[in-house]
Amino acid sequence: MIMHKVMIVEDDRIIRRGLCQAIPWEQNGFYVAGEAGDGEVAIELIEKEQPQVVVSDINMPFMNGLEMAKLVKEKSPATKIIFLTGYEDFSYAQQAIKVRAYDYLLKPVDSEQLLQKVIEAATEWENDRVNEKRILDSMPLLQQNFLQNLTRQEAKRVDIEAELLALDIHLDGPFFSSLLIHFDSSNKEDNERFKDNATKRISDFLTSCEGAVLNAGENEIAVFLSLETNQSNKIEILAKDLLQLQDEGKQQLTITYGRVYDNVFELGHSYIDCRLAMDMRHIMGPGKIYRLDDISSNCKQSEENVKELDRKLENQIKLGLPEKVSETLAQLNVAIFESRKSTLLEMKTLAVKYSSMLFYEIEKWRKEEVKGFNSSKYYEDIMKLTSLNEMFEILQRLVQEWSSLMNKSKQNSRYTLVDQAIEYMKDTFHETGLTLQKVANHIHVSSPYLSNLFKVEKGFNFGDCLLELRMKKAMEILGDVNLKTYEVSEQVGYSNPQYFSICFKKYTGYTPAEYRKKH
Repeated sequence: MIMHKVMIVEDDRIIRRGLCQAIPWEQNGFYVAGEAGDGEVAIELIEKEQPQVVVSDINMPFMNGLEMAKLVKEKSPATKIIFLTGYEDFSYAQQAIKVRAYDYLLKPVDSEQLLQKVIEAATEWENDRVNEKRILDSMPLLQQNFLQNLTRQEAKRVDIEAELLALDIHLDGPFFSSLLIHFDSSNKEDNERFKDNATKRISDFLTSCEGAVLNAGENEIAVFLSLETNQSNKIEILAKDLLQLQDEGKQQLTITYGRVYDNVFELGHSYIDCRLAMDMRHIMGPGKIYRLDDISSNCKQSEENVKELDRKLENQIKLGLPEKVSETLAQLNVAIFESRKSTLLEMKTLAVKYSSMLFYEIEKWRKEEVKGFNSSKYYEDIMKLTSLNEMFEILQRLVQEWSSLMNKSKQNSRYTLVDQAIEYMKDTFHETGLTLQKVANHIHVSSPYLSNLFKVEKGFNFGDCLLELRMKKAMEILGDVNLKTYEVSEQVGYSNPQYFSICFKKYTGYTPAEYRKKH
């Protein structure tokens, strides 16, 4: 059985002893935690014992019951107070209501009536505790819902002042701003530990200014600040202080802060500033402190640059130029960063497209006996990526794998008759009269023998090889040089532009003009 504490405060010693001893407290779940003859002595005991119920006379020397009650609400706010008063002091009873006393009884008090009243007060104390726990347990969700409502543009205007009051947040201003902290960790215990550490760090900071910490999600904390000036100095100091927690734990932090506003109703705009900035963390990268103004710029030129580099990259991969691909990837990284437009989903889509093309090139050079390359692992990494830099690190690793396999294959392979033939074709494919017979004569074998060697060693015939050499060169020219179709045709060994166009469309799916427009 849970025992509740009751305290007796009465200046008449005989009445006080009677209240302590004549009522069967223990049989009813109570024990007397202390007794006092005046309010001053009682305050010290109440602060120490934190009783559920105090039974007190109103009219006492030194400090009367009403003065005591005001202090009790500060030092032990949950404690219920029952006043005892004589008929002549009935005016005190009316004042008892103002100090939020639980009830008052007229002297001489009936023991059973007092006991029943104390039981009722203790029951209300229990109910209050249950309700407070329910509110505390639901507070993180209430805070999260409040913050989500602030970011919903289609929703009706949130009454910031009323909502803050409901969340027991008091901000006097005159200036207001907000800060948002995101921490990347899949470990729930690490998250909770970081939240505790961050909340303590913020609470220490808030001794010098007014503010509140809110739960913004599983991996996020929001801070509302009341500032004396419209400068963001204090916000930056807090952000830098919090970023140091990154070195103390396993989390990677991203911290954004909003503009400073001179009206509490604009606090929602400051939080939206934070949220919009935070949504770009995959571009800005972790371990940073920044604001929306840092990433807002005229990005139209950069967007066009991204499209151009995208086309260039596709061509270079198809042409089998890993060194060029690596250079263009680096340029594309910068262009996407400057454009500030790509969402995380768009970045992952782009990474999947390029990685698929690179997988195809890698497979062409990879021998069956070569182990260690796992394309599914790369796809997993792409799905997990959270920043622009991670995306390009993955793609650059693939390019390095491709380049390494290509170089290794060339070094280890025998320089066969077919290899000699292909090397000769690479130097002469632009000649209109290049035939199988001419190539065979160059390496001193018969044309039927060379034709068979192509099929056995390479798995394709002479005509396919020549077509690929000419078409890749044509694609390169069309992508980089502004020449007419007949001029391109001549440069890759075709005397008939119409026949060249037919071959080009069969190989690429586009006419030369269509290809130039798209690339």
